[in-house]
Amino acid sequence: MKYLIHSVMIALLAILPLLLEAQDGIARIVEKRPDPSAPLTRYSETSYTHSRKVRAADPAITAMVSEVNADTLRATLQALQNMGTRFMLNIDNNKPIATTLMNRFLSYGYTDVKLDSFYLIINNGGGLSDTTWQYNVVCTLAGSSAPQEIYVVGGHWDSYCQPDPFTNAPGVDDNGTAVAATLEIARVMKKMNYHPETTIRFTLFAAEELGLFGSRVAAIKARLGEEDVRYMLNLDMISNNPEDLPEVKVYQYLGYEWAGFCAADALERYTGLTAVFPQDKMNDGSDSYPYWLQAFPSAYFEEIEFSPNWHLPSDTLGNCNVPYLAKVTGGALATLAEQQRSPYPQNLRAQSTRQDIVLRWKPTANGFIKGVNIYRSDNTGGPYQKVSDTPASDSIYHDATAVENRQYYYVINTVNDSLRESLPSDEVSGARFSFNDTLLVLANLKGSKTTPDSIRGFYHAILDTIPYRWQDINADQQTKMSLFSRYRSILWMSNSQEFEPMNSEMAQCVMAHKENGGNILFAGFTPARFWINSAINYPSKVSETALFRQVFKVDSNDRKVQSMLFRANAVRDYDSLHVDSLKFMDKQYIGQLYNVDVFAPAPEGTVIYRFDSRYDPPNPLGKMKNRPVGLEYMGDDHKSILLSFPLYYLDTADARGFLHYVVTEKFSYPLGVKRTVDPDPLDLHIFPNPVQEVVNVSFILPKPAPVRILVVSATGQVISVWLDRRMEGGTQFLRFSTKSLLPGLYHVTLQTGNVELHRKIIRQPD
Repeated sequence: MKYLIHSVMIALLAILPLLLEAQDGIARIVEKRPDPSAPLTRYSETSYTHSRKVRAADPAITAMVSEVNADTLRATLQALQNMGTRFMLNIDNNKPIATTLMNRFLSYGYTDVKLDSFYLIINNGGGLSDTTWQYNVVCTLAGSSAPQEIYVVGGHWDSYCQPDPFTNAPGVDDNGTAVAATLEIARVMKKMNYHPETTIRFTLFAAEELGLFGSRVAAIKARLGEEDVRYMLNLDMISNNPEDLPEVKVYQYLGYEWAGFCAADALERYTGLTAVFPQDKMNDGSDSYPYWLQAFPSAYFEEIEFSPNWHLPSDTLGNCNVPYLAKVTGGALATLAEQQRSPYPQNLRAQSTRQDIVLRWKPTANGFIKGVNIYRSDNTGGPYQKVSDTPASDSIYHDATAVENRQYYYVINTVNDSLRESLPSDEVSGARFSFNDTLLVLANLKGSKTTPDSIRGFYHAILDTIPYRWQDINADQQTKMSLFSRYRSILWMSNSQEFEPMNSEMAQCVMAHKENGGNILFAGFTPARFWINSAINYPSKVSETALFRQVFKVDSNDRKVQSMLFRANAVRDYDSLHVDSLKFMDKQYIGQLYNVDVFAPAPEGTVIYRFDSRYDPPNPLGKMKNRPVGLEYMGDDHKSILLSFPLYYLDTADARGFLHYVVTEKFSYPLGVKRTVDPDPLDLHIFPNPVQEVVNVSFILPKPAPVRILVVSATGQVISVWLDRRMEGGTQFLRFSTKSLLPGLYHVTLQTGNVELHRKIIRQPD
């Protein structure tokens, strides 16, 4: 029976597609073969190297690298080849091979070595399942000052070969070279009596070839255990180089490019090899990928010429360049040692406040590190000037010397006890906020377009007496933090279905503006598509962490393309908004709009407008009728208003009245009148606004109390007393004549007990 299963397995493996991605529970040969035509970038050609200082090699690290022995590497490779096969489904060999590798670590003098086993159930695509125990080999060298900070180095020990991996899969390059290199680094460190500050975890992964199973188990276990994995350096196929080229591929991963830069820098300074970067920053063909998926910084070394003997019986010691392997091994050792002496400063971020710019980074307990040096520039990419007099020993720095409304760019370097600096961190930027009351108008456009004069003219007309600054946002003219830091209130619009998507820098600007108590009114088509920066499948739930939800308090959104809106009905203290009877998106439906999103508010959000259509459901043209198209959030932390249609398509008077009401009432406070907090129980509303001959006032009185309602000028002078008497508790509806008021801006003040509320009104000419 065993031989029958063996034969069936061979047949199944022979027909497995070799280019399919690994999937949970399904056996797939992991694709590693790179595109030979894909361009490579030298480390020296990257913009990162332009901002770094030239650093000398550390003599202690140089001494360790010189101990890497090509003969020892060759002997290990020969021993692995002599095993015949290390195929993961060969259950007779699995544990004995893993035990042999474990004993090699023990022979060097390590004591914390174990087989980290896991049970694997795989389906080989044809209904034949197999269950096996697999064994990661883990050797731990504990750190002396920061043992909780972990650096992982290693690669997979299993092999695969066609046509019969059960009996012959030498796998010397793939991936005996990682086994040999990892063992050699461990041997040298023990020989040199090396004591790292942080923990180094040598790991030889099982079961890589059919799905990266060993590294997936290890990475997930580290994440679930909340381990502080600072760096994962993977080695995979690092000896094929028949032309003896002086180059090594260093794979970077998206978001952790710095990990590749650190590896490249150490490789070049200690071995003489040149590091080159492939374009692929999400390489899923090796054991660093699962670590990256778990948000651990990762990088991976690979030979410059991909072996033509991959997964063939010819993948033997005779086709390996062992001196080249020794250099790559030295580069890996140097990378680990450099991170002990001068660890990269991780997770730098900047917070823009009104008092200063606050820098924060991930702290380290590494005993060598005395702090970080702070560098600042007026321009992205430098040149940078040091602004910290002494190394910052904490994980926070306040730059109080920053000038208001000027954008600055920062990098930091860790500084060790010998005053040697690490490579510089990723750059971050910030600005000190100092708001003025001018309205910032942002027009979101596509490509390098500018707003047409006809649209500019419309907004100029409805802005009228409101001071504003206009800014076109397009591919060539992006926003900066220094712009957001100046303006308390922003009108942000998109007048068409095409616009530049929200990028990360813009999102950071919005978040900082929000955190500093700013106000944003957004009015435009498909706002979710812009703010979430992705295609939207309607209906869709908005993630609680999404900027769109955090700013506008949107829980979900929906849309029916053909549903036609002719009016947005006001729900609260707003006036209804009509589509201009002469404007249209489709000539068959003049005075109507389609492609209008509807929303469901999060608990903090409030509906202010609902979709009104000339058609009733179930007619497709009226499908969205009565659903919310406008939300507001009037919080103590920030204020926001969201409309799912542009103001441009509205009746001019409606748009003007709405915009002036938002700017003067919702986003501002009366001049000459003390600012007060609006207690929720009173819920004061005044409508319509602007007013002509009469005005309605409604409020909720929690209990019987004296009430005064005054009309106050913009400078704080009492013009008229509308009400001065004791009232019963409950909801109150009152009407007052405004015929005696001259056209202009006034404030209605409600006083009861020790509470005083203010609302602005505009008296229009008769």
